Amino acid sequence: MCDLLKEEVYYIVIMNKKNKISVAIVDDKKDIRENLEILLNSSANIDCIGTFPNYHSAVNNIPDLEPDVVLMDINMPGKSGIDCIKNLKPKMLQTQFIMLTMYDDSEMVFEALTNGAAGYLLKRTTPHELLDSIVEVYNGGSPMSMEIARMVVDSFKQELRKNKIKEKLTKREWEILGHLSKGMRYKEIAEQLYISVETVRSHLRKIYEKLQVRSATEAVLKYLQK
Repeated sequence: MCDLLKEEVYYIVIMNKKNKISVAIVDDKKDIRENLEILLNSSANIDCIGTFPNYHSAVNNIPDLEPDVVLMDINMPGKSGIDCIKNLKPKMLQTQFIMLTMYDDSEMVFEALTNGAAGYLLKRTTPHELLDSIVEVYNGGSPMSMEIARMVVDSFKQELRKNKIKEKLTKREWEILGHLSKGMRYKEIAEQLYISVETVRSHLRKIYEKLQVRSATEAVLKYLQK
């Protein structure tokens, strides 16, 4: 692991290639930013349009870039990645934020998700899984590392409380939400239930309407709090 950057150096590529998912990276480690940039630009449908080493460079420049997705580290000098999301998300409702971090602390996970993160991945996530997760979140998904999904479930098991959420959902919708809470991808859920991916998406749209939530993340959090 390299030393923290002592200077605020970042770059911006104003134009991204047409029809590609535009992604910005926020991480204080220069080598991580560079490696992620190389990985993203190696994909046929993803384009890295900017990298930033800290809170201030991110909040001052990312809104102008309007990326589709932001990969956000948590632990940075000064203000954290969670502070960054708190600042940016209200201004960038169409942008999806994925936490990409070494930290699997439950409080950090929940704070990130409740402040607008649409996904939470550990940095040991494989390159293939990371690229898939960017496409997934762009298409309305909510990717989480399996370790994170299990931790979230285990944490809420300690504080189960009664409510009327279950009464609002059909058996099939409940099955899909349960699989989603385990970190399964839409394709995996479809294969498990012998239905199409589009049918999974259709059920999720109905779930969002019934639970009055805007994303898979919010739906999973409500499911886990049942």
